[in-house]
Amino acid sequence: MSETAIRVENISKQYKLYQKPIDRVKESLNPFKRRYHKEFHALQNISFEIKKGECVAIVGKNGSGKSTLLKIITGVLTPSGGKVSVQGKVSALLELGAGFNPDFTGLQNIYLNGTMMGYTKDEMLSKLPAIIEFADIGDFIHQPVKTYSSGMFVRLAFAVAINVDPDILIIDEALAVGDDLFQRKCYAKIAEFRKSGKTIVFVTHSSATVVELCSRAILIDNGEQLLVDKSQNVINLYQKLLFSGSENRINIREQIKAYQQSLLVPNDWNGLVSATWEHEVKTTASENLIVIQQDHFDEALVPKNPVSYEHAGARLFDYELVNSDGKKVNIIQFGEKYTWRYKAEFFKNCLNIRFGMMIKTSKGLDLCGAATHLYGKGLSNIKKGEVFQVEYSFVPRFVAGVYFMNCGILGLKEQGEEVFFHRFVEAWAFKIQDQTDSLLSGMVDMDLKSTVNRLS
Repeated sequence: MSETAIRVENISKQYKLYQKPIDRVKESLNPFKRRYHKEFHALQNISFEIKKGECVAIVGKNGSGKSTLLKIITGVLTPSGGKVSVQGKVSALLELGAGFNPDFTGLQNIYLNGTMMGYTKDEMLSKLPAIIEFADIGDFIHQPVKTYSSGMFVRLAFAVAINVDPDILIIDEALAVGDDLFQRKCYAKIAEFRKSGKTIVFVTHSSATVVELCSRAILIDNGEQLLVDKSQNVINLYQKLLFSGSENRINIREQIKAYQQSLLVPNDWNGLVSATWEHEVKTTASENLIVIQQDHFDEALVPKNPVSYEHAGARLFDYELVNSDGKKVNIIQFGEKYTWRYKAEFFKNCLNIRFGMMIKTSKGLDLCGAATHLYGKGLSNIKKGEVFQVEYSFVPRFVAGVYFMNCGILGLKEQGEEVFFHRFVEAWAFKIQDQTDSLLSGMVDMDLKSTVNRLS
């Protein structure tokens, strides 16, 4: 029995774009087959495979072709070339309105969607209580969906998609419409789906969600598949591409393609990209540190190569974490004070410069970060050749484990757009030593106090 849930082979999708509606008629009637259209390639030669039970995200900027790809996988669109194989029953939550009749009531649309997925009316009747309870829209379930707010609509659509027990769940950014409480409810349900061995594919702009839920991610840019890899690696490179200036974009795309090729043919990797985007932390070295109470520096905990953004007028260097004695450390103690510091050199005159940092978990979730200045109120009149020392003092109150640190320089371009002049992602790793007497769980210490009183 095949372990593949979705196989996409060389998928392409082209559209004909006409300047005027009449041009379509002219082209169809022209005896000399004259073309009045321009071809737009929404997708070009997309290929990947998703195993049963995997949770995979598709990421990319707006207009990159993500939604088009999901529609082809679900059968809403027909590809211009290539083929898609899907094993199992699919439930899809695409853009608002897809699959719903606006003149039908919510209840009627539940049965309509069930019919489209191959369920009988009796089967949908058995699922109805769970759908209505999850949607939680009250008496609006008996009203036409054209009267719904966008939030109510997505509540009903997700409730149907998640409660029909599909083998494959496909979601296209629709959850961004719901309120915070409903989003949390949805993500909890997705996590439950994942644990039960269902296959999940979704499009989202939330990097934290991708890292938290997905084992792998697919990066698409301008209709082209650039990378399929571990979710954290893809997010790091996607952000590097996203925050690059237009002058560096082509170069970064080529770097990502070269990295993708290195994954396919490891022996051909020629070091074109400056980072491997893998954390080569030796756990055997850190496992033996539980009994050590003093701060110190362990070479085994140094990230092999941090992700470095392209220089765009400045550079970061000499970054390090130091303790209160000024000693470089990466094995540290809970609750003590430390300083994350780095230097920044400028290659041109700059305005509105801000410096930043971020602490992340080993899974890539942002825990804590800060900028030195508010947006639009950064340092002005920075001269070419100037060097700055930037320092952040903090007290780590996280549970024992390994964490990573970013650093970056943000500035405004002439067009008023804020970009990274330079940035290191996961430049430094540190480990908080175990506390033998700690009762903490989770990630962050909030100075919780407990009391227990016997009442009888």
